[in-house]
Amino acid sequence: SSGINAEYGVPKAQRLLPLYISSLLRSSAFRLQNVSVDDRYSMMLAFKTLPVEDVMLMVYPRLFSLHNLAETWTDKNVIPPRLSLTAEKLTRQGAFLLQTHEYFIIWVGRNVSDIFVNSLYNAASASDLPDIQNGLEPFDNSISTMVHDLISLCAKVRDAPYTLISVREDSRFGTLFLQHLVEDRSDGQISYYEFLQKVQQQVG
Repeated sequence: SSGINAEYGVPKAQRLLPLYISSLLRSSAFRLQNVSVDDRYSMMLAFKTLPVEDVMLMVYPRLFSLHNLAETWTDKNVIPPRLSLTAEKLTRQGAFLLQTHEYFIIWVGRNVSDIFVNSLYNAASASDLPDIQNGLEPFDNSISTMVHDLISLCAKVRDAPYTLISVREDSRFGTLFLQHLVEDRSDGQISYYEFLQKVQQQVG
């Protein structure tokens, strides 16, 4: 995202603004297509009443890679680097954690290592996991401990219970995760890259 913003000459201090506006326009509060009146009203009410931390997670959820967390998470007191919300950041050899204002969702790539799956789920391979799984049991190993520590740290952002689910890449429930990749083109919505192009044309 920062690279795209730099390419289009967005000042550094304002580079997140177009990203958040683009994401906001894709929400049910402002999206023009496939939104009921009740859903639109509910989302607008949430924007007005929820804490800022929740609203930010509604507009632009957090995405982290889990399969290489030992390398990317060097300071356990600070949340590790976030990934841009685009499918380009996903890999079938990996697993990823998404934090929205309501859920934690773990997306498990079909070719993620058996060691990772066994450590986190006590299963032989990704193909042995259910289409969707509620909760995440802790196990006595470094991978499980690190993932649970990350979830606990992220959960401190909002003082409310959370639901955690896991979905396989090839599961029909994968859309629960993919629908939050707001920088991609989807459901008649332009991508973030196209949004920046359109803005540049209008102000250029």
